[in-house]
Amino acid sequence: MNFSGQVLVTAAPAEVWTLLMDPQRLAALVPGVEQVPQIDDHTFDGTISATVGPMSGKFVLRATIVDSAPPAELTARVQGTDSVTKSLLESDVVMTLAETAAGSTDFSYRTSINIKGRLAILGEMVLRATASLMLEEFGRRLQREFQREG
Repeated sequence: MNFSGQVLVTAAPAEVWTLLMDPQRLAALVPGVEQVPQIDDHTFDGTISATVGPMSGKFVLRATIVDSAPPAELTARVQGTDSVTKSLLESDVVMTLAETAAGSTDFSYRTSINIKGRLAILGEMVLRATASLMLEEFGRRLQREFQREG
């Protein structure tokens, strides 16, 4: 499954970049994230609770920064396992920050998500709906984070 989107953030790209590099601040914006221990400068573990169709569970995830060009682009790979069905999740995420004429940031993302195992049997439509809701909520939280600061 592929997803993409944009969020206009009322902060300069450098401020948004600082948030992306702070695992605890970033985790607070992602629905369902419970903890994010930092392994090293480029690797983070995490646990995220999610409900997909009739099943609820936790994914134990590892996120790795694959490439970065501060404060403009960040590429990460996320891999994890669902606690209930032991299904595997792999995702590649590219986030791009571009300054707008008004001094805000156009935050864009592209992600591909691949799920293997029993969770994938639920079908792409149910998985897509759940992921879309989570991404929309992340966008709202990201905007609110900088409205509070401003």
